[in-house]
Amino acid sequence: MKTSIHNRSKENLKPRRLDALAFYLGAHGVNRESALEEIEARFAQETSEEKQKPLRALHALEAKLQQARKEKSEAEALWLRIRKELGDTPPPYFQAILMACFALFALVLDTLFLAPTMDILNIADSALQFLAAAGFAALCTAYFELAGLLYIGAKDSWPKRLTAITAAGIGVLSLTVWGLLRGYQLRFAAVLAGNPLGQFLAEHPILAAVFYIFITLATPIIGATALLFGWQEVSRGRTWRRVRERFVKLRTDEIQLARDVQTEQEHLDQFDKRKQAECLEWRAIFAQFYERGQRNGASKETRWSVLRKSLLGGLCATPLAFLLPLAWLPALTAIPALATFVYFNHRRHHPSHERYLKQENTHFAVIPDAPQPRELPAPQQRLLSKGDEQ
Repeated sequence: MKTSIHNRSKENLKPRRLDALAFYLGAHGVNRESALEEIEARFAQETSEEKQKPLRALHALEAKLQQARKEKSEAEALWLRIRKELGDTPPPYFQAILMACFALFALVLDTLFLAPTMDILNIADSALQFLAAAGFAALCTAYFELAGLLYIGAKDSWPKRLTAITAAGIGVLSLTVWGLLRGYQLRFAAVLAGNPLGQFLAEHPILAAVFYIFITLATPIIGATALLFGWQEVSRGRTWRRVRERFVKLRTDEIQLARDVQTEQEHLDQFDKRKQAECLEWRAIFAQFYERGQRNGASKETRWSVLRKSLLGGLCATPLAFLLPLAWLPALTAIPALATFVYFNHRRHHPSHERYLKQENTHFAVIPDAPQPRELPAPQQRLLSKGDEQ
């Protein structure tokens, strides 16, 4: 029996065997009930401290489960709303890719239209003309796209909507002027070159103005609209997938956390049952060895045993004489022998509980020989005479 308990009277935990302690208390006649109450109180304290860790784990799991249920209800409401708005299937990215291609085509077309008119800005090199035209087309497209984003983000805020409409109106007016300037510049260049296009534009100034205003306004507005529509499609698709993934994850976490809480609760129930069984085992061990201590007691170690061990300790130090002068031999023998004597003599008068149990008085049980069964003589056969019958 090596069931151990801990002595908490000191800062460090000192394990002690329950069987040895019970034997020691029984041999010294200590009150059994008070000793058993102290041991049970210490057992209850250790059980409570040992139970704190699984209890903290259970409380943490319960807190996570409550948080997951709260977030799941919110995520479920958001998911139902998104599914009602966007449908049961995620919005495809095909339309967004197609709109991006249309926007790129509009930018390329606007760049080709603007490149010859860069002479107005004193850009004569053809490569630089295309580079400047591309930058100008991108700038106009971004301007209208920002105005559209501002209008969409305003929602019910009329000041923001009016700001977005005003910004778009300024852009339209600026590009209208730019379109007229492009038409006059092209007609002037055609007249200088003797191109019949110059005479045609001079004969139809209103038609030419409408055409150049249209191509100047249409390309950046169409490009901005395509980009804005594509970005909204991408945003819808990402929102649908993100909301659904979060709802599914929270639902899965709730199920898993509920299982973990149930498992931890079962573990605590088993822990209580196991500790109850262990307490009964402790009581049985204590009762058994307490009675043995009362009945048998222990014998004290003899003085001759202490002297023998002290002498042996002194002899173990004699090999040091080969390393030190020979005159040190008496001291080398006496000092270890004296130290060994002090140690073993103290242990003789104050043995530990485990050693006290080892010194238990042994009583050999004498079993008497079983009596040999006696053989009964067999009854002799006797014949009845005539007189016996009467």
